[in-house]
Amino acid sequence: MTLLDCKAQDSGTIRAIGGDAETHRRLVDMGLLDVGYGVRCKRKRSMLVEFCGDFSAVVASSVAAQIEVNKR
Repeated sequence: MTLLDCKAQDSGTIRAIGGDAETHRRLVDMGLLDVGYGVRCKRKRSMLVEFCGDFSAVVASSVAAQIEVNKR
């Protein structure tokens, strides 16, 4: 399941990050691998995601489709 498949208020753990090398490196360098997430709001082209309770970010749908998650 990808982050894009999640609905608002879903939560879980990020298990893998795919995509091109630049996107993968940027997200891994941010420390997003194996951390908890919570989807706060979802729109057609983006979603607001809270990571490990520390920070929130707006994630484009194209990037969310490359992030594999385990849902709780």
